[in-house]
Amino acid sequence: MSRPRAPGRRHRGFTLLELMITCAIIAILATIAYPSYAEHVRASRRADAQRALEEASQFLRRRYSSMDTHAGASLPASLQQTPREGEAAYRIVLVENNAVVATLTAAQAYTLRALRTGGMADDRCGDLELTHTGARRLLNAAAGTSLPACFKGG
Repeated sequence: MSRPRAPGRRHRGFTLLELMITCAIIAILATIAYPSYAEHVRASRRADAQRALEEASQFLRRRYSSMDTHAGASLPASLQQTPREGEAAYRIVLVENNAVVATLTAAQAYTLRALRTGGMADDRCGDLELTHTGARRLLNAAAGTSLPACFKGG
């Protein structure tokens, strides 16, 4: 037999069923929210890489205006990765004849690439490329991935 309750005294706390329902709701929300959050982080890192490509391009243009050539140009260390501190999500490199180079030999043209690394290595948008003409393209992107979806302003 159960003991009678004292008058004016209530039970406190949650039942096991209430806790199980709460845990189920939290699990459902987490499975919906986490992929969205992860994609937002990837999009933010891509935007940082695009900004870094533009900064590197401006650096090369300024150098060209004073030297009248791109030959001999190389990127300073501060422009070679994004984010600039901590683990790199993208490496910013110079490319000639589809190969990464430390120093340009071409006098009139350059191509910059943001190569995925670290946590971005499997990003669906692939590597980002920007040329001296302002042309943008994606390299090694997943099938069905579009330039405007991955490279803003492209």
